[in-house]
Amino acid sequence: MYKIVIFVSTILFSCKLFAVEQGYSLDISFAKFRQVEGQSHFQVLDCSNTDLAWDDLPEIRVQNFIVTSDEHKVTLNELPEGRYCLRFFQDLNGNGLLDVSSSSIPKEPVGFSNNPNLMMGLPSPENSVFELTSSKSIKVNVNYKKRR
Repeated sequence: MYKIVIFVSTILFSCKLFAVEQGYSLDISFAKFRQVEGQSHFQVLDCSNTDLAWDDLPEIRVQNFIVTSDEHKVTLNELPEGRYCLRFFQDLNGNGLLDVSSSSIPKEPVGFSNNPNLMMGLPSPENSVFELTSSKSIKVNVNYKKRR
């Protein structure tokens, strides 16, 4: 009986180590699309150093999807434990770039992890950081330029 307990304990411990080595899953829900058209682009970035600017943060995953409804879900697997941020934009004119005004205000819908307030412009990476220490789900709201 003792040998069976040791054997089962060893198997369970090995399975746990294997699961951690494989990483965690991140379920992302993009919500509140007003325009069901175009392609969307998003990046998951390593935000362990939030002193860096958005464009200087290391990319962990980059993905695109066609907007076919007012909500879209994506699952990313095998992400290691860490501090991440996510930024996203909906490419309405199909040029592959986030179009911004001369004052750097996005002309196309954008979103960030933690859904920070965009009244003062684009958020800093620090406002969008989330910790991934186990598999989790996040929701990213689609934000549109306010009409004047």
